[in-house]
Amino acid sequence: MTRVGLLILVLMFAAAASAIAMKPQRVSISPDQRVDYENLIPKDFSTWSMLSTDITSVVNPQQQEVLDRIYSQIVSRAYRDSQTGQIVMLALAYGEEQSKQSQVHFPEVCYPAQGFQITNNRKDELRTFKAAIPVTRLVAIAEERKEPITYWIRLGSRTVRGNLEQKIATVRDGLAGRVSDGLLFRVSSISSETEKAYELHNRFATDLLEAIPPASRHLLIGRETQS
Repeated sequence: MTRVGLLILVLMFAAAASAIAMKPQRVSISPDQRVDYENLIPKDFSTWSMLSTDITSVVNPQQQEVLDRIYSQIVSRAYRDSQTGQIVMLALAYGEEQSKQSQVHFPEVCYPAQGFQITNNRKDELRTFKAAIPVTRLVAIAEERKEPITYWIRLGSRTVRGNLEQKIATVRDGLAGRVSDGLLFRVSSISSETEKAYELHNRFATDLLEAIPPASRHLLIGRETQS
């Protein structure tokens, strides 16, 4: 083999070794570390009580296979406020591995796939007793149904807002050599008064976070989001 050929071979091996070393590693979660979100989220807290009737489903059965591949846990509930009678719908979807192939899906994608039109899409901030959570607000409309939505996505230890922030966080984790878990936290209600609905979402989310043990709140909003 010539000297040039040998040099090329060495460079090829070096490049391959570098690629292997830089390949992001999945953040492993042992069985005793796995969180049961169904049990973590209380059925009754503050003035809220979970309804036994399921009015929350917006999932198209044809998409169930995709959901099962992306998420390892899904929690879907409706709560009623005992003081006002108002109803809020909660959807929580958790995936242990966030990669290009298995990222948390945004409501902007899921709702239109089921016949909804998305309007009033904007970035906002939900201020709770302990944190300012970056959120996305939007409204999904289908015929006479108007559903204001507030949601955030936890990716690893931080909360991201929108597709661009999600991609940046995923790339940053990749460069750090890890593949983080991800959580979609979505609150919505049926209302024609959008801003009042968002105020309701804020109160619900704040009451819920207060009801979660302090040591477990990072599972919903990330450690970096907490003050």
